Amino acid sequence: MIKRLIKKVSFPLIPTLLLLAGFGLATACLLIFAELSEEVLEKEAFGFDPVIIDAVRSYSSPAMDRVMLVFTEIGSKLALGILVAAGMLWLWLKHKNIWGMLFFLIAVGGGGLLNLILKNAFQRKRPDTDPIVEALGFSFPSGHAMGSLVYYGFLGYLVVRSKRKTGIKFFWGFLFGIVIILIGISRIYLGVHYPSDVVAGYAAGLVWLLLCVAALEAVYFYKQRNS
Repeated sequence: MIKRLIKKVSFPLIPTLLLLAGFGLATACLLIFAELSEEVLEKEAFGFDPVIIDAVRSYSSPAMDRVMLVFTEIGSKLALGILVAAGMLWLWLKHKNIWGMLFFLIAVGGGGLLNLILKNAFQRKRPDTDPIVEALGFSFPSGHAMGSLVYYGFLGYLVVRSKRKTGIKFFWGFLFGIVIILIGISRIYLGVHYPSDVVAGYAAGLVWLLLCVAALEAVYFYKQRNS
């Protein structure tokens, strides 16, 4: 009965369900970002910021400083720029995937530009609680959090879309997720971002990532239908 019903559906079921799930996730992220940005504009303090900062920095040690510095460098503009170039080279040499290269560049480059626009729109000052490293510019939303989510999230999308085994896809997806989280934590630990900055960066980054992935999937779908 269910199989016959699925066969009668005139539109691709699984892509449609994924599209709806993505739309729901993007909507949730937009609501989170809107709520946070409203409080930032009103100069309101977030109650969870000092709690999380104290919890994260309670693990402070010279060894942990070095670890967090490594992760914050992985999410820096320079590192992501180099990694994007390497990723695009891999997409060309391995798959001749021109559309993937184009949208990879749009996702990461456009995400960086969007973050710059948002920072200048909200102009939130960075924390002044003994930062371990110096950071320039405004604080909200976190560029490291947003950039790492877009970059490593797009890599995760490419892996999931590949023909690799399910176990390998899960491994890489899990690894990228851990890296994204640790980059965000490193910014809090180093004292250059509030937790609310990091959450906002993740929310904005995920919305942008989903838009780029949806646009690329639309291109693939159009090419498949007209091939």
